[in-house]
Amino acid sequence: MQLKGIAVASVVDQIVCDRCGKDVHRAEADFEQMTSIGFDAGYGSIFGDGNRVEIDLCEQCLRATLGM
Repeated sequence: MQLKGIAVASVVDQIVCDRCGKDVHRAEADFEQMTSIGFDAGYGSIFGDGNRVEIDLCEQCLRATLGM
């Protein structure tokens, strides 16, 4: 048996590219072309031990950053 309830959830409504500043809202077609990367820096990392690192990039900036 499944018992269901209602829960409030937050969703991303807008993403801004951290490299070029491109601003995309959820309703726009380009929203699916944005990439979000996040990780916790490890021991001895240049980002600092245990710091949370997050970046949002549009498709063009991701490609330029990765050198592809």
